[in-house]
Amino acid sequence: MEESLYDTSRLIEAYKKKETLEGYTAILNLMEFPKAIEFNLRVLFPSKSDYYLSLRISTELLKTGKTIPAIDSLIAAIVLNNKLKLVTKDNHFFLIEKIMKDFKVDVV
Repeated sequence: MEESLYDTSRLIEAYKKKETLEGYTAILNLMEFPKAIEFNLRVLFPSKSDYYLSLRISTELLKTGKTIPAIDSLIAAIVLNNKLKLVTKDNHFFLIEKIMKDFKVDVV
């Protein structure tokens, strides 16, 4: 089974619905929604390679005329570098799927 990293939007929804989650989140998501610490997910911190990949993602998106928030490109880079699937409610992550063939996203 594929491991997932949960984005802030999904964490908020799961918290409101009192769901349980297993997998990962990024420290950036916990900074946006500190209550998500209660899920006891494994927390990933951005590495230098994540920042470089995030810049590449942002540059490629800019070439298409579409951009996303910088934090989201960094979260996508963390997902890619750790070979995870992103679980989110934000449709703009589909833009990354178009430019990065290995990026996996589940918009719920």
